[in-house]
Amino acid sequence: MSMDSRINMHDVTLEGGDTIVIGLGTDRIVTLDPGNYRDRDTETVIRNIFDALVTRTWDGNVVPEIAESWEIPDPTTYVFKIREGIKFHNGEPLDADDVVFTFERVINENGIGGQTSPRQGLLGPLSSVTKIDQYTVQFNLESPFPVLLQALCHFQIVPKDYVTEVGDQVFAEKPVGAGPFKFKEGRLNDQIVLTRFEDYYGGSPDLPPVGPASMNTVVFRMMPDPATRVAALKAGEIHIADKLPPDMAESLKGDPNIKVDAVPGTRTYGIELCLTKPPFDDVRVRQALNYAIDWDAILETIYRGQAVRLSTAFLPSGFGYHSELKPYEYDPAKAVELLREAGFNVSLPE
Repeated sequence: MSMDSRINMHDVTLEGGDTIVIGLGTDRIVTLDPGNYRDRDTETVIRNIFDALVTRTWDGNVVPEIAESWEIPDPTTYVFKIREGIKFHNGEPLDADDVVFTFERVINENGIGGQTSPRQGLLGPLSSVTKIDQYTVQFNLESPFPVLLQALCHFQIVPKDYVTEVGDQVFAEKPVGAGPFKFKEGRLNDQIVLTRFEDYYGGSPDLPPVGPASMNTVVFRMMPDPATRVAALKAGEIHIADKLPPDMAESLKGDPNIKVDAVPGTRTYGIELCLTKPPFDDVRVRQALNYAIDWDAILETIYRGQAVRLSTAFLPSGFGYHSELKPYEYDPAKAVELLREAGFNVSLPE
């Protein structure tokens, strides 16, 4: 597992077999088109078929993948050198035209079969991507965007010629990428079967092992019920079960045949408020809400200690995190005091 919830099957081996089955905690994935989704389970499957210019290490550092290097001559210009010799699953070479085409589908209005990509906003002020030469592209931004490299980890490169030839709908049903596994068969609401791409360039040199995947076949099976995933795991019907509730994960730790892993994630959860409408336009009300909720009790009883409080929406592993800021303390009396100051007649329960 990685911090962004991806399950990278390129790096996985299996004793005594070459087919591995993953039980995904969803009833379906959205698509197999890497430009047309906003869903973590979908991304897990897609990122085993497609590679991006850059990727993350398991602990969140950005490293080269399809790009072999990049330069940032100024805050609104990024220049990427593309690794030569990369092939798509249909044998076509990957070059700058494919990179430009990939991002034009996303940033242009109605760029995917007459629809605008739901991923467009993730690229912030990116205005265009231009070809400098066959293996060099330039990203042009309207304003500085310090998290561009992190964002690019989630944009996989697609083959311009194939997509243009078959159309967006067929491409989503029969995808062709440059990742470690090829699409073989499957349905979005059932299972997706992938097979090893023998001509894979190897992936990021910063994430060994480099080269074709060890596994011959990978099956992503849709299994929305966590109890079903646990039963299938115990029975040996699947090898990996993701997104287990904390209590179920805890119960599996005593099983000598099962290994329970956890890593810090990149998801934050909170309560979103409209700051322009009463009563939340008053900062004292918003502060009172923070003081009134016993977050530590929630983390301990619901998440079983498998979560941490944040002072803001910024992640400890991400850009902009301030380690000196501390979360609000649980203080119901302070909450009542602030609400009274804001004009509400409230008191603590007897």
